Amino acid sequence: MNLERIISSPRTIDLGLFLSQRVPVKAGHRVAWWLSGLVCRLQPYTYDVVRANIRQVLGPEAGPSVYEPLIRKIFYHFIRGYYDLFRALSLPYKELVAAVHIPERVLELMTPEGRGNRPLIMVMPHLGNFDLVGQVVAHYATNLQVLSLPDPHPGFRSLNMLRERGGARVTPLGPEALRQAIKTLRTGGVVVIGGDRPVSGLDEPVPFFGRPARVPSGHVRLALRSDALVLPVCCAFEPDSGRYALQYEGPLEIIRTGDREEEVTLNMRQILDSLERMIRHWIDQWLMFVPVWPELLEE
Repeated sequence: MNLERIISSPRTIDLGLFLSQRVPVKAGHRVAWWLSGLVCRLQPYTYDVVRANIRQVLGPEAGPSVYEPLIRKIFYHFIRGYYDLFRALSLPYKELVAAVHIPERVLELMTPEGRGNRPLIMVMPHLGNFDLVGQVVAHYATNLQVLSLPDPHPGFRSLNMLRERGGARVTPLGPEALRQAIKTLRTGGVVVIGGDRPVSGLDEPVPFFGRPARVPSGHVRLALRSDALVLPVCCAFEPDSGRYALQYEGPLEIIRTGDREEEVTLNMRQILDSLERMIRHWIDQWLMFVPVWPELLEE
């Protein structure tokens, strides 16, 4: 059972949009909690993937009493996040935008003037409600392009159509999308890309939570070509405030040494350091349902 594909299928999206307008918030969240427990009891392949991923983050000293409750919370935040997204999409646009707190500094960076007319690359881990914050960021940013998974299956194509409701251009990764991204950045726009999900076996392994992983480096190469600022961000649910909030580090200046491969290595490290801090802090919301370290599933 591939939970990610089920949730993002066209039928599930249509059903979610329908039910989210009719099921009260508290009831919707209770259902999400019940479903997360069901997934953990069934323990599909996705459960094994999540367990392997977070055990690498937690380290060998973390036993089942530590990681098993976290796995359920991860599935809960995943299911709840879609309910919250579908519900927000039915709200008046001002209420949707208000659903996520955006720090003032990030709002400044959404405008060309606020970042000195430099292009901006926002690098996100798959953490919290990244689809909801995408809707909100599109409200503030001009000329926004989101790079999504390459060769999306029908469910993800439907999800990408939802992502474009806020005004962003969603382009599945590929040569043409990268050419568009360079154009977006060179005209002072904003590009959003995931930085923690392996998408290609061609990416060179780099240390990620202390173990080599084939995480993408395209955002670094784009930044080097366009002189863009890089802003690591995530959208986490804050239990204390009861709402989603955008968290960020930076913006980071790209390191230049004159040696392109050394520049890629150094800048990957500074960006991954930021993503690792975010994931560690919000590990119960790290929605990573593909193996970051495939060899761990064989142990």
